[in-house]
Amino acid sequence: MRMWRFGSHKQIAASALTANQLVDRYAGLTVLVRPTPPPPSALDPHDDVVIGISLAAKADLVVTGEKALLPVTDCQGVRIVGVSLTLQIIGGA
Repeated sequence: MRMWRFGSHKQIAASALTANQLVDRYAGLTVLVRPTPPPPSALDPHDDVVIGISLAAKADLVVTGEKALLPVTDCQGVRIVGVSLTLQIIGGA
């Protein structure tokens, strides 16, 4: 499972998708989960919530630009990566 969050207007524009297409894609990926309490691993405690949600959702990746979260790289099998590495991993899919 992949969770996506676009962080800027530039990223949305680069996707070449309309707002309706983006919403439809988000809706197709949406699963309601309750965060799993993770071990404290990020420099910012708010990022631990992101990790907890990712664990509960059994996500493969957390894609982030958060400098405080990127050093974690992995938490209980959930890889934490930047956009460039994500594009390499998913091959543009």
